[in-house]
Amino acid sequence: MSDFEERALLGSLDPGSQDPAFWPRFHNRVLGEAQAELARRRMAGDLGVTDVVFAWRRALVPMALLAAALAGILIAGHETEPPVQLVALEEIFTEDLNLQPIHSVLNGEGSFHDALFAVSEEGF
Repeated sequence: MSDFEERALLGSLDPGSQDPAFWPRFHNRVLGEAQAELARRRMAGDLGVTDVVFAWRRALVPMALLAAALAGILIAGHETEPPVQLVALEEIFTEDLNLQPIHSVLNGEGSFHDALFAVSEEGF
């Protein structure tokens, strides 16, 4: 047999191997210590989200007021930046180009050739 095929006897690791009443005693002790928590969870099974939030009201409401006050202080003390300018998509495409904007080409303003509209002068 190789080292991998040998089986180790694990019976000595079992605490109930010498004492047959160990596992029933262990089971009764664990259930006895968990009895209060299990009863609380059984009663909490009927609670809904609103019940939980209502139970948290003593901590939740003051913390929400504190967060709102802190946000107000931070916003009031912060320097305002210049307003954001909205840019049209067409302006982004034609901003640095010396080309006619798309709407003038489509409306017929300026020179426009049907075949050269989709082809660049340098080619592909």
